[in-house]
Amino acid sequence: MMMTIKEIYTISIKDGYEELSLLIEFLVFDKNVVGFDDKQDVLDLYFKPNNEARMKKLLLEYKEKLNGD
Repeated sequence: MMMTIKEIYTISIKDGYEELSLLIEFLVFDKNVVGFDDKQDVLDLYFKPNNEARMKKLLLEYKEKLNGD
C-alpha cells in the first residue's frame, strides 16, 4: 500500500530525515505542486538522476530563504 505525502512527511520529521522533509515542504508549500493527500509516487520525478543537481540547487535556495540568508 502506498503512503501519502503527509505520512512520509510525518515519518521524515520523526526520524530526522531533514532533506526529505525539506523537499516535501518545498513542493507542498513553496511550489504548490504536491499535496499532503497525494500518494508517494508523485515524488518519483524529483528523485530521478537527471533532476538531482537542479533539486539540490533549488532546495539549498529554499533552505536559505527559510533561514533568512
